[in-house]
Amino acid sequence: MVDLEATYEKEEVTDMEVKGSKELREGVIDAGLCTFCGGCAGGCPYLLPYQGRIVLIDNCTLSEGQCYQYCPRTYTDMDALSQKIFGVPFSKDEVGVVKEIFLARSTDAEIHQKGQYGGTISALLSLVLEERFIDYAVCSKMSDDKTPGGFLARNREELLQCAGNSYEAEASPVLETYNHIPKDSTESLGIVGSPCQVVALTKMKLYPPQNRVNINNVKLVIGAFCAGKKLIKPGEIKKVVMPTCSYCMDMTAEFADISVGVGGRQFLGWNIVIIRTKAGAELMDIARKKGAVETQPIPIESLTHLKKVALNKKKRALSNIIAKTGDKKNLLYLGLSESMVNELLA
Repeated sequence: MVDLEATYEKEEVTDMEVKGSKELREGVIDAGLCTFCGGCAGGCPYLLPYQGRIVLIDNCTLSEGQCYQYCPRTYTDMDALSQKIFGVPFSKDEVGVVKEIFLARSTDAEIHQKGQYGGTISALLSLVLEERFIDYAVCSKMSDDKTPGGFLARNREELLQCAGNSYEAEASPVLETYNHIPKDSTESLGIVGSPCQVVALTKMKLYPPQNRVNINNVKLVIGAFCAGKKLIKPGEIKKVVMPTCSYCMDMTAEFADISVGVGGRQFLGWNIVIIRTKAGAELMDIARKKGAVETQPIPIESLTHLKKVALNKKKRALSNIIAKTGDKKNLLYLGLSESMVNELLA
């Protein structure tokens, strides 16, 4: 059986300033920085997703809260997160830490038909569920009224109900579903999410939650590339890009075990796959051996284009943040060294 245990050390870190839901509302929600990831919902009775945003339905008197701590738009020490997952400081590479990068697609006709682009995410999750490497997968699923939300899939049939959901385009509070899992649960799980959701999960690994399900139950994190989330605002019929996306540096879910994106115009029906961790490499090796996916090398011109697009997203995000704060040393939520900022902007 593949060992999907993460390769990082399991130490607790306590040097982050933690505030409460009042500061979360003022500094993130009301400031237009909320990513609608769901990381604050489900674990708190006062924070709920509603019509494309998180709302605080009552005053909370806690001066410190996990809602603030795990939000991807509160202070985020990028080096600390990278050290936790990879054992190295935050990478200056355009697409983050990479063990292997290639093109892949599902070999299953049904998954390929129902899945998004190459169906690689659905193929990998289907494999780990069928082989019982995990007990269930936390995915995004469209409701009957076309509203995306979190869903627990325990088998291939339930997983295929989520296939085709546009992880990289539709804003969905997936982590609310994770937070609803009973704290005494010992079942192992995999989670698929966008870059901001992966950051929230990585914060949970760095600062293990109290009175919630054990974060070490998460054995696999698959990240979906994201250029900008969309949602439908109340009273409107067209989708709009969330304001917070203009302040996001991460296009390729840099803290995931495996990151998956679109193959592009030249490779329709294929996914770009980035293997980042030992767990991700082991899973892909099994997927190849069992014939769950087929792969091919990524052409140098496609890799160059991917890196260019990812770097441009970092540059735009930093420029937008600095324009908003008016201070190059005030990066809102980003904990980056000044030398890293200068290098990325150069």
